[in-house]
Amino acid sequence: MRQAEEKQIMVSASVSCMDLCRLGEAVKEAEQSDISFFHFDMVDGRFNKCFILSETLLEHMRKAADLPIEAHLAAYEPECYIDLYARAGADYIAVHYEAMEDPFKVFEQIRKAGCKPVLAYKASTPPGGDFVQLAAEVPWILKLTVNPGFSGQKMQEGAIKHIRRMRELLDDAGLKTKIQADGNINQETIPKVVKAGADILTGGTSGLFLQGKTVKQCCGEMLEAAERAKGESTDGTNE
Repeated sequence: MRQAEEKQIMVSASVSCMDLCRLGEAVKEAEQSDISFFHFDMVDGRFNKCFILSETLLEHMRKAADLPIEAHLAAYEPECYIDLYARAGADYIAVHYEAMEDPFKVFEQIRKAGCKPVLAYKASTPPGGDFVQLAAEVPWILKLTVNPGFSGQKMQEGAIKHIRRMRELLDDAGLKTKIQADGNINQETIPKVVKAGADILTGGTSGLFLQGKTVKQCCGEMLEAAERAKGESTDGTNE
């Protein structure tokens, strides 16, 4: 499996927001920027009321992509899909806290399939009493800041509070687990999520894929906004 290069601040590219009719070209353009990995959303029609991206598309994308791919299974019974997406080329597989009866068993299935597990939370779901124990099993937490599957949504303010609480719990436990913020991530919202504790930013239609700019330009601007926000947090200003 491919492994994302760990950096203080990372950007992932949301595949559902890319030009799927010219996916190979879009992948190469994205890889010319400073993104760390691709974020590939799958929604099963039950977890949210839409169907997006199949393992067949992932298989074709894998042939064009050199960077790691994170398959985000916004699905109930994720056990049914893990092997499909692993075989199609996923390197990381994100599964939802709300959709699992036994997360540790699901994490083990993901590892056996040759991938790394990621723990995902809906925008409305706060960290529970088992958060630290689960977070110790994964390289990062995927925290949605909008509902999965639909672009153009506004960030839910409650999700920012959840990120802040997650970061407090991780720091208190001495864990280096990262937090990925996904949904309406742009110049306006990046300072909010970074100051709350996010260090992976999933870019989509509002931040990474903007008309009139290259992905490289947009990614650079996202990283600059994050670095400024991180510096402000360190200085204790503009909180």
